[in-house]
Amino acid sequence: MSGNFPKDKDLFVFKDEGKMILITDTGSPGSSDTQDDDDRVWRILITDDEEEVHQATLYALRDTKILTRNLEFYHAYNSAQALDILRTVPDIAVILLDVVMETSNAGLDLVPVIREQLKMNDLRIILRTGEPNQAPEIDVIRDYDINDYKLKSDLTKKKLYASLTSAVRSYKQLRTIEDSKKGLNMILQASSELLTQEGLNNFAQGVIIHIAALLGVAPEGVICVRRRDQHVEEDLMIIAAAGDYCSLIDRPLSEMSESITSRLLRESLDNRCNVFHKTGVALYLGSHTRGDMSCYVASGTPISDVDKGLLEIFCNNIALCADNISFLESLKDYAFTDTLVGLPNRNALEEVINRYIDQKSDVPYSLALIDIDNFAEINAALGQEYGDQLLKTAADRLKARFYEPNTVARVGGDTFAVFGPTSHVQKKALLQPFVNPFQIGGELQLLSITAGIVPLTEIQGRGSEAIKDASIVLKQAKNQSRGQVVMFHHKMVDDARSRLQMLRNLRSAFELNQLFLVFQPKLKLSDLSVTGFEALIRWKDSSGRFVSPGEFIPLAEQSGLIIRMGEWILRNAIAELALLRAKGYMNTSMAVNLSVAQLEHPDVLEMLMRVIGENNIDPSFIELEITESIAMGDIEANLRRLEKIREIGFKLSMDDFGTGFSSFTYLQKMPINCLKIDRSFVNRSNTKSGREIVEMIVQLGKTLGLNVIAEGVEEEVQGVLLKEMGCHEVQGFFYAKPMEREQLHQWLAARKARG
Repeated sequence: MSGNFPKDKDLFVFKDEGKMILITDTGSPGSSDTQDDDDRVWRILITDDEEEVHQATLYALRDTKILTRNLEFYHAYNSAQALDILRTVPDIAVILLDVVMETSNAGLDLVPVIREQLKMNDLRIILRTGEPNQAPEIDVIRDYDINDYKLKSDLTKKKLYASLTSAVRSYKQLRTIEDSKKGLNMILQASSELLTQEGLNNFAQGVIIHIAALLGVAPEGVICVRRRDQHVEEDLMIIAAAGDYCSLIDRPLSEMSESITSRLLRESLDNRCNVFHKTGVALYLGSHTRGDMSCYVASGTPISDVDKGLLEIFCNNIALCADNISFLESLKDYAFTDTLVGLPNRNALEEVINRYIDQKSDVPYSLALIDIDNFAEINAALGQEYGDQLLKTAADRLKARFYEPNTVARVGGDTFAVFGPTSHVQKKALLQPFVNPFQIGGELQLLSITAGIVPLTEIQGRGSEAIKDASIVLKQAKNQSRGQVVMFHHKMVDDARSRLQMLRNLRSAFELNQLFLVFQPKLKLSDLSVTGFEALIRWKDSSGRFVSPGEFIPLAEQSGLIIRMGEWILRNAIAELALLRAKGYMNTSMAVNLSVAQLEHPDVLEMLMRVIGENNIDPSFIELEITESIAMGDIEANLRRLEKIREIGFKLSMDDFGTGFSSFTYLQKMPINCLKIDRSFVNRSNTKSGREIVEMIVQLGKTLGLNVIAEGVEEEVQGVLLKEMGCHEVQGFFYAKPMEREQLHQWLAARKARG
């Protein structure tokens, strides 16, 4: 903005974006750049060892203004004096620097000190020399960070003015850009900090402080609010104040003795705009949710256009922040409260435990986690509304039993927590709320619970670690002692941490391609010819120890790693089969395990098609081994997937038959080609009961028209017995152990050579 404003009235100026700003003029210096600059100067440093040069420069620039400002000169006669002035005098815009002073290159040597050590990148450097051959112009401009280079003999008054004006204009632009950057950074930081304030009063107090910081003045000011339901003529309330205004907090604006400040605030609120005055600024911070707000900050100096623009941005941000204060307060409630049952949630429980730890109380405390047994089945059978009501009633009973100083929380799903003195958190007390049946919707529902208790004296760490350790105890209780309350012991946590470390190592080994496959041949019992191979994964850890698949495969399944690992196994197993077929073993197949997690993955069919497509292999030569555990999930959905896998062309085999969930009905429905007798039955086949079980499985397979394979055959007598029973195929150490590729090829070549 520019121009002279009438002194007897207010003038409204509309910005491009439609933001209205009211500028009040009472005979003071105005708000335009021109008026601001009348009271400011450009500082020029003349550095030259000749007094005549100083005097000539002053004479040439006497009574000169550049961009409406006067010039203020500082004088140095050598490099040391120049550095002292640059370090102590702020905002020097231009240095007129002589090349030859105490040394022949003193001026040139000073340039990198100014730029690199003093970090004065805005300062404009005009190099002057009386000896052009001493410092050739092209070389100097190329090698030194200067802005202009002149011969002293060429610097007439007009040329000196033009050169200086160009330098000052460049300096002003750079400072404006830098001030804008700093201002915007301050706005971003202020907005972020203000969003963390609790309550409108604290927020408003922070606004005053940040506006003052943006203007570079002391925090002296007030914030007024006019509620949405308040009439214009009603008195305004001061909700925040800083500096000398602090005594006015929570008092009416009419009690303020300073009439100018009061008038500026009312003008800002009435016109919903920013008002700039010589004494300070009144900034409109209207809030849609709470009403109109305006903030007055005393500045004592005129506000530049750059600062006005930054203040507008700041006001817009602050208005949004103010609107969000009540929303953030609601979010805080959500962040620490379980809305379904009205109890503290996991975050709140962590805070309570942390406060107890910080207080270093002598009273021992314990944490219990309580899980409702079979809640998922109840919820599925009777509906979510029923389940929600059950959780609310359980929460009410726990609150009634464990009142202060105890804390009852819901940490997830059907899991509650009780944190309190160890004398309160006891087995009998935890079970008591669930002794009597719950009446939900006119029906009685008996519930049992499983719980784990951890004394805080056993915890190393904060609240999050306490909840983690209690979760470990609860999980072990659910696996081994369902319906009971289990106390913590270190072995539980140690075992869980060992499994976690093994999982980390397994992930690393898989990513680094340190897992490998071995292949165990399958033989036809009638003539001991090789019919195929089973691909088995192996892991040798960094210590050289072979980790049993029984240890790491369950971890891979629980973590979801089995999805990627299973695809890798299948891809490499098929690649090996393709290699064997190229070597002439055309009638062999390859068996690969397919876990329940893989089968139930939504992309399983796409994955199988993708892997088959990468190799020119008929899928009928690939046998996917599943286990009876598929019946523990959604059996109907799993059966549909198996049917589609059979339609693609894969063969399916039931692995470890007889060790899991056995159902003749489901076995008849399953589209399998083969039954595999588990090694545990084969090992007991020398007993009467063991022999009868094996014979029964063989006959069952024949009845269903399935191929029957016995695995884990380690003795010749077992093979003879299985042949007598009519078992079709065998695999086991007696015939061939699992082998890596090279060993397998050698084994096959040796058999071929023997005929």
